This record gives sequence, structure tokens and C-alpha cells, in this order.
Amino acid sequence: MNNTNQLPPPAAMMHKITGFWTSCCIYTAAKLNIADLLAANPKTVSQLAEETSTHEPSLYRVLRALTSDGIFTQNENGEYSNTQLGETLRDNVPGSMKAMAIAQLGDHFAAWGNLLYSVRTGETAFNQITGMSIWKYYERNPEDGTNFMKAMQGFTGAIIANVLPVYDFTQFKSIVDVGGGNGAFLMATLDAAPDAEGIVFDEEYVVVETTKNIVAKGLNNRCTVEAGSFFDSVPEGADSYILKGVLHDWDEDKCGQILRNCAKGMSAESKLLILDGVIPEENTPHAGKFLDINALVMTGGKGRTESEFAKLLEQAGLRLTQVVHTNSPFVSIVEAVKV
Repeated sequence: MNNTNQLPPPAAMMHKITGFWTSCCIYTAAKLNIADLLAANPKTVSQLAEETSTHEPSLYRVLRALTSDGIFTQNENGEYSNTQLGETLRDNVPGSMKAMAIAQLGDHFAAWGNLLYSVRTGETAFNQITGMSIWKYYERNPEDGTNFMKAMQGFTGAIIANVLPVYDFTQFKSIVDVGGGNGAFLMATLDAAPDAEGIVFDEEYVVVETTKNIVAKGLNNRCTVEAGSFFDSVPEGADSYILKGVLHDWDEDKCGQILRNCAKGMSAESKLLILDGVIPEENTPHAGKFLDINALVMTGGKGRTESEFAKLLEQAGLRLTQVVHTNSPFVSIVEAVKV
């Protein structure tokens, strides 16, 4: 792979401009299940074309490009195998990025292509293209919605790996995961805090499946579900309330509504933990700055700095007590209490 720092400026800029070429090749490989087909043993392009019902010369060109970029490798017999990067395009493996690739280069792609609309208007590009919010789109397109949930499961796995080692959850006896989805994060937290009990709080259509996950994990004696909308209320009286990857999806008014409901449910001793990216105040490279643009075009939300989180919390009757950074730029722990 080219080191763009060593390229002349026009070539370096060309490399950045055409980054989506690589992304589209990755998307194609993911949709065709190439990495899964290579999981057991190497295969030739002829074998892969037959198994994927694709045009062999065209598939070869895509594989050639991805091999040159370190995603696949080719042996002296012309057979392809996965590299460590290629392994992340498999289903159901730790650290899988397959569902994320399909989401970002599938239902997210057109919105990014219309970023200029969002910059000119401040409105959400996805809504302008589809005539509906991303959440309504997923309701009407369940296959894409299921894939997005798989992508978020991978994201949750990364949060678990980065958050649990740096924050002590044993201080809590009761935990509510607000908008907790399939319950994976809360169940991992309960494993780390064996004396705690928890509630996964989310929309009814979500927690129906979450109950099955909790039973399968053997935590149904310590973990329950409760259906509802965080725009209306949250369960009351817990020691800790978790907002994992929630606030970056919403604008200031909606975030204020969510935070006020959390504050209403909290006691004087409760802590609120916002698990989200925290963008640095200074102008330094940070992956959250591009995740922020994804929120701009997809949901109308935004990434926030520590001072922006502090302001949001203050307006909701809460006070920021500390920010704990992790090894991932995509998640820090913003801790708050009631004023």
C-alpha cells in the first residue's frame, strides 16, 4: 500500500479522492461472501466466480485490486486466501466488519454522496434522498435493518473490549442500559459486576429478541427487559444509567429530552455513563471527526467535544464529573451526576 506522506501532493490528493474505489471493492467482496468462501481453503477465481454466479474476468479484476491492497493474497497456483484484514469480512467472527461494510457502502452510501446538501441546509441528507429517517427506512427494509443491527453488534463488541477494562462497574448494584438493544453490553457488564442486576430498556420490537438473548446467556435471574421510549421516560431508581452510542444520533433538543428523562429517573447517588466518542477540542486527527459527518448525513445527530457534553448535561440538570478515555477513539466514558 502506498504511503501517501511520500507521494507528491497531487498524487496524495488523488489517493484520498479515490478512497471510495477501495471501499466499493470491499463492499462487493462482502456482498458476494468472498471471505466466507475462502475460510476453509484457498480457491481460484474460477471457483469463486462459479460459487458466486459472477462474471469471472470482472471478479478477477476486483480480487486483483483487493489483493494489491492487502485484503486477500494469491499463491503460486493462482488461488486466493484471506489475509488478517480479509478475515474481518467473514460472518460471525470476532471483530467482523462485514455487516459494517455492507451498511456503509449500501444504505449509507447515497447520503454521503449528498453531503453537500447537508452542508448547505443543515438538514439530513439521508432523509432528503429517501423521504424518511434511517429508523423508518430500516422498519420498511428489514433486510437492511437486520444487517445494521449486526454491524452495531460488532461495534458493541469493540465497546465492551475497551470500556470494561478501564471503568469499575462493581460499584453499582443496579444498572439500566437505556436504548440497550440486544443486551450484549449490559450482559458483559453484569459478568464484570457479579453482584449487580440490570434492565435493558428499549423499544418493544427490540426487547422481544433481547429477552431470548438474556435467557440464552443464563442471566434471566439478574437481567430483565423493559419496553418503552427514552423520549418519554426511563426506569427509575437505578444506581447507574448507560447511554451507549445513543446521543450522537440526535440533535441538541432530542438529546436534552433523553437526558432530562434520565435525570428524572436517577437518584441523588446515581451515575449516568455516556459511552460515545469525545472529539478533542484541539485541531488534531481523530476518527470521531468523520463519525460526526456520518451523523450529519445519516441521522441529524453529531459528535461532541467534552465542553459540548458538559453543556448538554448542565441544561438537563446534570453535572459532568469525569471523562475516561479508552484505547478506541470511538468511545470514551462521560460520567455525570444530578446537580
